[in-house]
Order: sequence, then C-alpha cells, then structure tokens
Amino acid sequence: MTSMEQQLLQMEQEEQELKFTSFSNETALKLGLLIVEEARKNGKSITVDITRAGQRLFLHAMEGTSVENENWIRRKNNVTNYFGSSSWHVACRLRSEGQTMEEKYGLPIADYVGAGGAFPLFVQGEGQVGTVTVSGLPDQEDHDLLIKVLRRFLSPETK
Repeated sequence: MTSMEQQLLQMEQEEQELKFTSFSNETALKLGLLIVEEARKNGKSITVDITRAGQRLFLHAMEGTSVENENWIRRKNNVTNYFGSSSWHVACRLRSEGQTMEEKYGLPIADYVGAGGAFPLFVQGEGQVGTVTVSGLPDQEDHDLLIKVLRRFLSPETK
C-alpha cells in the first residue's frame, strides 16, 4: 500500500470516528475557542469558521490573517458540503487520480478549492450538519490542527 493510499484510508477513518452526539451553538463556541487556543499555543495564525445548516456559529480571525482566508474557507466549505468529506481528503484523492475538481466534476475553482482545512460536522443519527474550517496554514497543517482538536474535544475524558 502506498503512503497516499494509507493517508486516504486514515482520512476515511477520521470521518467515521469524529462524530458528535449533538451539536449546539454552545458546542460551536467551545470547539472554536479550543481551535484558536491550539493555534495560539503553536504560534500559528489562522481564521476559524464553524457553520451549521448554513448559519455561521463561530468565526475568529487571528492577528496575521486577512480577508483572503475567509475566501479560502468559503471554497473549502463548498468542497466539504458537496462531497461530505474533508476538503483535504477530496484534494488528496483527486491528486492521486491526477485530476482536478474542475476537470472531473466541472466545479469552478472560484468556488471550490482542493486544499486542506474543512471537516464535516457529523452528528450521530443525523449525518452531516455543517462544517468546521481553518485557513492560514499549509494544507496538511490546517487538516492536522482540526483533527487534533476534534479528537481532543470528542474524547470521553473531556466530556
């Protein structure tokens, strides 16, 4: 198995594993603040967006980010909402096939981007209810930051 195949399998497992039992506005606030805290702890500057059913529940742009980060978030969210997978999972799968979203699906680059940083918010028994997205770091780092915080947030010890 190639390293890309292993990475794709790992991302599939993340999407199966990282599910909420419920997701409220208060959950969004706590999760958003935890993501900001993790970035700050690592000396990183990001913009964070949490959206449920089309409503933005959390947005924070750290010092050193710009309005362009929000455009990246919009495009990453479009990918995650369209495919029901993390934006990095979709980007890596397409890269492994030597394809782009525009070529394979006719999705315009102005609205969809193959980049890491958006993750679907899954609620058990409901499916995908929204997205949690970061922008400001290289693709893999955006993705890894989210996964690390989601794992910590959803672990039984933090409940």
